[in-house]
This record gives sequence, C-alpha cells and structure tokens, in this order.
Amino acid sequence: MYQNVASDTLVEQRDVILNFNRTLEEKAALHNLNEAALVTLLNRLEEASFFHDNLYWLSLARINELGIVAAGNYAESCEFPLVGDLLLNPRLILIHVRGRQQPIVKERHTALTEQFRHTATTRGGVMQWLKNHTIVETRTEALLPHLLSRLRHSGLFCESYLNIIESREKRVADLSAYLACQHFDNQTTFTRWLQNASPDEQNFMKSRLCRFDFRLFHMLGENIKRTANDATYESIFLIGAKDNGLSSSH
Repeated sequence: MYQNVASDTLVEQRDVILNFNRTLEEKAALHNLNEAALVTLLNRLEEASFFHDNLYWLSLARINELGIVAAGNYAESCEFPLVGDLLLNPRLILIHVRGRQQPIVKERHTALTEQFRHTATTRGGVMQWLKNHTIVETRTEALLPHLLSRLRHSGLFCESYLNIIESREKRVADLSAYLACQHFDNQTTFTRWLQNASPDEQNFMKSRLCRFDFRLFHMLGENIKRTANDATYESIFLIGAKDNGLSSSH
C-alpha cells in the first residue's frame, strides 16, 4: 500500500511540476519579468513541490534563468536600481534594537541613517547610535545570489553550468557599474551615444553588453520533459552527465 501511495505522490508531483513549467513558458518574455513576478514564481514552485527532486531543481534553475535575462535587460536599459535589487540589495533586513522585543524592518531603498534620523540631530550622531544600539541581520538576500546559492548547495548541478551563471551575473554587474560611471542615466541617452560613437567605441561597448537570450531556459525545459518521461535520463545540467557541452551555450 505504501508503495502505491509513494508512486501516486511521484506522479502527482511530476504533473504539477510540468504544469508549472508550462506557466514558466508563458512568462518567458521581457515585459513579464521583474523581481515581484520572479518571487511569485518561486513561491508557486515551493507550494507545488512535495519534495525536492531533479524536476524541482531544474525548475528552480529556470526561474534563475529568467532572472538573469531580466537583469541583463535592466543593465542595458540603465535601470541600475533594478539591477541592484536583483543582484545586490537584500530583500529583507531586520534591525534588532537593544531593549526592543521585535526587530524593525529596514526600508529597502532607504539608508539606515535616513530611516533612523530621529535618533540624533546629526548624521554622525545617528551612525553612532546605530553602532551602539543595533544589530543588523540580513534575513533574505537579493534574489539572484539566493537562487545561485541554492543551486550550488543542492550538490546536483555541474560546475560548468554554475560557472556560466556566475559569469553572466558578473557581466551584468560590470556593465551596470561601467554605464553608471559614464553617467548614462537612461536607455535613450545610452542609445543616442552608441549611435554616434566611433566604430572602436561601438565595438568596445558592444563587447560589454549582455544580450542574454532564453536558450538555456528552453534547454532546461526540454531536460525537464525528458526527465519526467524517462527515469534513466541524465540531464546535461546535472552532475553525472558524460558531456554536457554547456561551455559554448551562453
């Protein structure tokens, strides 16, 4: 009887995960992708998963792929705060104040000295008060580092794929930093400059652009379908595949 229950649970999770991935396919367009939408997808995946099998982890990787594509698009659009939210800015920071039972949630896009400006008359005084009376706890990190950490600590993904993720995230960060230093404050300004730049300047800038596509996202989708229908299939994204060929896929 217990074997039948376990088998039924496996089939149910497989069907739920496949249905979830059809939703991911529908969302795979730039106009659908932002941090809130990605977090919603992540929460839906967690609710849909009875246990964390290969189908779950490959689906999590697909959410991460959508996040990377979104981050690359934000960088090229000079949307630096949005890049920061996906790559750097923790989603939840708690401020533990001495003598106070409940922590205070940090306002995400507000400096601590601004949020706690009422504690002293000068910025230096606020900083000293924070140093003496508070402990800062990062409860939920930025989405892309969170997802990469989970993929890495699963122990399932091959190093070549994890390296591809890291290299693209670094490319996003480098491009954002460069464009911000060049004072391109919006996409229109950047596009106008690029159109009027010299060939050497254009080639240099184009070599830094992200231009990520959905290729790996779709490859993961095909791997999910094959895994769901063939228990012996070895996904090219996971440790154990003989020759994953991913080094040339990004």
